Amino acid sequence: MRSPSRIFRVSLLAIALFSIGSGGVAFADGEFGEETFEDGVKVFEEVVFDGTQIADGHVGSGLRSTIPVGGHWGSSGHWIFESHGLTEPEEMWWRYYVRFADDFYIQSPNRGKLPGPANLNGTPNCRGNKPSTSSQPCWSARMLFSRNYDGTDVDGKTLIGFYVYNVDSPPTRGHIWTWDEDVAYLDNGEWYCVEGKITLNTPGVADGTLLGFVDGAQAYENNEVFFRRAAEGGIDIRSFWFDVYYGGEESATHNIVDFDSLALGPTRQGCDDGLPTSEAGFVDTVGSVFEADIDKLAFAGITQGCNPPVNDQYCPDNSVNRGQMAAFLVRAFDLDGTHPGFNDTAGNIFEVDIGKLAAADVTKGCNPPVNDEYCPNVSVTRGQMAAFLVRALELTGPGPTFTDTAGSIYEQDIGKLAAAGITLGCNPPVNDKFCPNVVVTRGQMAAFLVRALGL
Repeated sequence: MRSPSRIFRVSLLAIALFSIGSGGVAFADGEFGEETFEDGVKVFEEVVFDGTQIADGHVGSGLRSTIPVGGHWGSSGHWIFESHGLTEPEEMWWRYYVRFADDFYIQSPNRGKLPGPANLNGTPNCRGNKPSTSSQPCWSARMLFSRNYDGTDVDGKTLIGFYVYNVDSPPTRGHIWTWDEDVAYLDNGEWYCVEGKITLNTPGVADGTLLGFVDGAQAYENNEVFFRRAAEGGIDIRSFWFDVYYGGEESATHNIVDFDSLALGPTRQGCDDGLPTSEAGFVDTVGSVFEADIDKLAFAGITQGCNPPVNDQYCPDNSVNRGQMAAFLVRAFDLDGTHPGFNDTAGNIFEVDIGKLAAADVTKGCNPPVNDEYCPNVSVTRGQMAAFLVRALELTGPGPTFTDTAGSIYEQDIGKLAAAGITLGCNPPVNDKFCPNVVVTRGQMAAFLVRALGL
């Protein structure tokens, strides 16, 4: 069961506030994020109309968007990547649960909009019957609700799809791309898990992608979407537009749409209301190439996580600094002993581990020949990591060479590490390079240690 106010879980990579109401939702590069609507009424940035909290969400509370009689707007607001210090992506998955009220009704020939990604690019276009132009480029890929205009309409059902403004959309409206009616014709009054994926096109090439799913079943695929012209490479995914709008004539009834469990991320969330976790309980390693290694490291007690005291994250894409490296190695090799210390480690969270590492002669310091400093906050390169592991494992003997290690101060250590089978290289499948100056991520560190320890 979800905790009452658990909203997005994040890594330390790039924490940012997903500012909705008095609560907060954090979102991080490379992470899933989930808004449970448990913490009161929430609004997005650039709000036109808000929503209200309801007690009977899909799980716990939810969000209600009401289109009033004689009106158009239910809700509208944006969550903007750049506003929170995050890079605008070119690909994104989203997921939310949606429920149309029992008496939800669309007058012919009207349709309406539902939340989806967009980049309005500061123009009035890509909405309100205004297309993208070369002088005011933009795109939007909101979802839509509709009647079934291709066959006999069925009372008590609502069809969903995409409503897309892009380079080749009609001059006075967006594309209307309804989804497979066998999958996406939803019974009013019922909750459905709706997922979408967008991949922006190569600028100037109609190779963008939109995917749609309902309750895990694929309902739509289009691999020829033309979002951006050749000169529009910078128009990435600016925001997730939480838009509920009744299009065409004014709504003749109070039309209610309910939402719950909104999730955004670079990989698929699925229809679990909660965040997926690895076997070790980390929420940010599911699907990672290093997931199995990280789990092994956790089960061996070598890592607990990266966000104490909760420690439900591992931060696999964060770089490893020298202090963290000391902690990894001390736990992995059960090192002990005392050391007089370095000038720059007093009070550091890893001070004791650094002392044990030095006492075991696995490190001397970071400023030879004096070596009175350890540089605990400096990121570890792959070459330095090789030296740490060679000393900790007491590896000897020559090993294979790589095309990019000749003359490196760590050349011999890298060779010994390769000879022990702890590394193959950095450019599979060729693996003729080691990339000695590239920093080591926490995921990569897990893989190195699992191989070194035979876990």
